[in-house]
Amino acid sequence: MKDFNRLKEECLREIADCGIEIGQVKSWTINSRARSRWGQCRKEVDGTFSIQISDRLLEDDRITEKACKETIIHEILHTCKGCMTHQGKWKTYADMMNLRYGYNIKRITRGEEKGVENYKPKQMAVKYIMTCGGCGATIYRKRSSKFTRNYRNYSCTRCGAVAWSRKTVK
Repeated sequence: MKDFNRLKEECLREIADCGIEIGQVKSWTINSRARSRWGQCRKEVDGTFSIQISDRLLEDDRITEKACKETIIHEILHTCKGCMTHQGKWKTYADMMNLRYGYNIKRITRGEEKGVENYKPKQMAVKYIMTCGGCGATIYRKRSSKFTRNYRNYSCTRCGAVAWSRKTVK
């Protein structure tokens, strides 16, 4: 497992050496649930930032420290003034880091670019089958929602009947 704190400090030092002024990061989190992203930067109400890094970056030995640092720097650059999107100043700063340190910081990085396979989310199974008692229209839902919980209050868009029945698939 890679040493996150050491990598984070190296990234902060490299960004400062380029003369880039970053925002205040309130919290750093290793996210063990994220499967479709490498990192995330979120601006809090008080103007500080929270950064999450996927645990896969740190735990997978196929992913290099350089690839790990690219993601950390990517997220840190979002804390710079006017850099929450991947345009303008953010892109300029990313290009500066790429040129100076030989990184490949960009908007989206596929798994293959980090040395691992792309994440393929498994298909969710249908959990609810709603059937209109008036016309027989069928609606399939994978997750619970207002409609699946309160189906008796909804009218059918085809026939206007308020006669839904719900079948829950296990």
